[in-house]
Amino acid sequence: MDILIVGVSVRGLAESAVRSGLEHRIVGVDYFGDFDLGLLCPHRSIKRDLSLPYDSRHLITASSGLPFDALTYVANLENYPSVIEAVAGGKPILGNSPVVLASVRDPARFFGFLAQAGIPAPKIAFDSTSLNLDSGTIWLRKPLRSGGGHGIAARPPGDRLEPGFLLQEYLDGLSGGAVFAADGRDACLLGISEQLIGRNEFGADGFRYCGSILGPIGARQAEWADFVNSIRQIVRAVTREFHLVGVNGIDFILKGKTVYPLEVNPRYTASMELVEWAYGLNIFRTHLDACHGKLPDFDLLARSDAGYFGKAICFALRALIFHDPQWWFDRGVRDLPFEGEQIAQGKPVCTLFSRGQNRSECYNRLTQAAAEVERACLHATTSV
Repeated sequence: MDILIVGVSVRGLAESAVRSGLEHRIVGVDYFGDFDLGLLCPHRSIKRDLSLPYDSRHLITASSGLPFDALTYVANLENYPSVIEAVAGGKPILGNSPVVLASVRDPARFFGFLAQAGIPAPKIAFDSTSLNLDSGTIWLRKPLRSGGGHGIAARPPGDRLEPGFLLQEYLDGLSGGAVFAADGRDACLLGISEQLIGRNEFGADGFRYCGSILGPIGARQAEWADFVNSIRQIVRAVTREFHLVGVNGIDFILKGKTVYPLEVNPRYTASMELVEWAYGLNIFRTHLDACHGKLPDFDLLARSDAGYFGKAICFALRALIFHDPQWWFDRGVRDLPFEGEQIAQGKPVCTLFSRGQNRSECYNRLTQAAAEVERACLHATTSV
């Protein structure tokens, strides 16, 4: 079977698909068309083949005429169900249907369910005039079609809320993400990670997502077990309510010992390749199995001693020129630009990975790798 993977960046899921050993032919369509995607499968790129900026509708054009039997998708198409339908063209969709996406990505519907189920959640508002300005609450302005932290900012007092945005209560806690496989009725929790948000070490700021660290959160085993069980109950409840299938993610804030869900990412997520690396679960195979009603026999609590696994998206601190993509690829770096490619300030350069016995060791190795990339690219720029 020929399977088309489509989205902003498809390298991660495409690599999992190739690694799965399943005899499917994989075709990728995304924005970046990175060097290492070309090592994995045939592909088309909005950036390289169409010479256009990213727009989800351009994925329809880039996919046009490609032969495939079924479609699966990655970020940020969960926000554009109609684009998925157009690309699929009536062919099977391996993942959550456009109808399910429209439901679970509707903040009013999602937060309404959390309230009804008694699951703690931040307050939200769709009209700034209805807010209690004397409450002391800090509000975030968040796009309705959110993703990767783009467009999220603290709401200045007195600002009107533009169309296409909502207000969400800011909670001061640890930002995290959980990933799970779902069969429409039940879910299997696959991993929990700390999300790296706005870290200057990786060239990010604000609320921009720039990586994940997978591993036990909290020092004591009993606390970790309670936390895992809380997340497990939430993903099972969300799966039953919205009939989720395949692999999915859910973002949350951990404040004290309380988990506050923020949104569901009903597709392959960035931290899933850490799960694959740490626990030996092939995500692509797991996704296909879950779409067909089969969940993995997997217990996250049995993997507490696996250590910590990290990834970081390295953003350019200044304009750079990238060199030697094959050299970096051979050292485990991914999402690589082509030889001599110019990277503008603030744009993603590549994705880095690390492993450690504890969280600090894992994180420090990521920051060291990011500094090495920056030095190498800066040297190449000044040497030209």
